[in-house]
Amino acid sequence: MAAIIKRLTVRAPIEEVWAALTDPEDVSAWMADSAVTLDLRVGGRYSLFGGETTGVFVEIEAPTILEYTWRQNTWDPAWADSRVRWELSGDRRRTRLLLTHTDFPNDEERSSHEEAWEEYWLEPMIDYLQGDL
Repeated sequence: MAAIIKRLTVRAPIEEVWAALTDPEDVSAWMADSAVTLDLRVGGRYSLFGGETTGVFVEIEAPTILEYTWRQNTWDPAWADSRVRWELSGDRRRTRLLLTHTDFPNDEERSSHEEAWEEYWLEPMIDYLQGDL
């Protein structure tokens, strides 16, 4: 099954983008989710969207690589977790992001996540980082 791949550039320094992905206060701010938990270490768990999305961090190389498992609370327990990987590069003014989401349990879940990444993650995070809120 095809991966979801998103490439974009944000008008913000790489350190700020990294914080928007990894700092619980920043994530809570742009996500409007007061229940965000992030234990930012390999093997550490996270919970987003009021516990609807959970997973475990599998690779962390600040501020350029972040990878974690991804599971929706509505998924069948027999389904394996999917995988999300962020690759960041940039400078003091702009950050290039490559988001890759793989290993979906089925086409329906992949399809629903295609638009959801834009609506619930990328657009609000970019608005927050660029001061467009």
